[in-house]
Amino acid sequence: MLRKKFSYIRRIILHFFYSTVFLLPAISVSAQESYLNELLPGTKTSFKHWDEQRSEITGYSHFRYESVTRGGKQFIVEKNENTKPDGEVFTRKTLWFDANSGVPEWYEEEDLRKDFRITNTYSGQIMQTKLEKAGKVLEFETDLSRENAVPFEVVIFFLRKNLLQILQTKDYSFTLFLPLLAIELEEKGLPRSMSMIRMDIEPQEEIRLDTPLGAMKAHKILVLPKSGFLRAILPREKTHFEFTIAEDAPHYLLQFVAGKTRHILTQLSLAE
Repeated sequence: MLRKKFSYIRRIILHFFYSTVFLLPAISVSAQESYLNELLPGTKTSFKHWDEQRSEITGYSHFRYESVTRGGKQFIVEKNENTKPDGEVFTRKTLWFDANSGVPEWYEEEDLRKDFRITNTYSGQIMQTKLEKAGKVLEFETDLSRENAVPFEVVIFFLRKNLLQILQTKDYSFTLFLPLLAIELEEKGLPRSMSMIRMDIEPQEEIRLDTPLGAMKAHKILVLPKSGFLRAILPREKTHFEFTIAEDAPHYLLQFVAGKTRHILTQLSLAE
């Protein structure tokens, strides 16, 4: 029985890391961290998904950042669509930030292939999660302050905001909260605390990279589980992530690698 449970946990962690990094859209940090300097309304970015083994494009990610007023309150909203190579949309995601503070307030994700929708709302250090899947609804809350955890949907903002500190700090680490993994655990009667994973950040070489705005100086960083146990049981290509982030503020994400897929910036249109 224990062996079967271990095997199941391994499978769902593998599935989560493989499928949700870009097909989705933190030392005391949490959902309440402000990302105002990283939010530029009017900006548009696109990435192509390049399969390095097959040398072909498998899809695209398109992001845009808009100022929105709802209920008399102003927000900055990150809108993301993931498409197949033919342009067919298969996921939509929106991440809403308070326009004055830069603090995230809620996140919505819809998978058009699986009749799946997830909503995360943040109130102080409490994160409320609601999953609607195949006619069923699952709801639970998470106290992010217990681990000073960073929800996965804001991890790129976190890396950009803290890039300089990451480069200057030895043994930099943070706790990553994986809501979709928490849902899997909840459904199987396993503790949701297993979805809080301590991650190390390891700076790599400094490079110059051609981008839509010309050559940029950038830094590669690796993000991987701190636990030697997780590193041992999970394949490297499924648990080690490589980010390439521009050196100059606001530290645009230029490339991202997970497994065999490299996400390469193809469009960066700045606000006029």
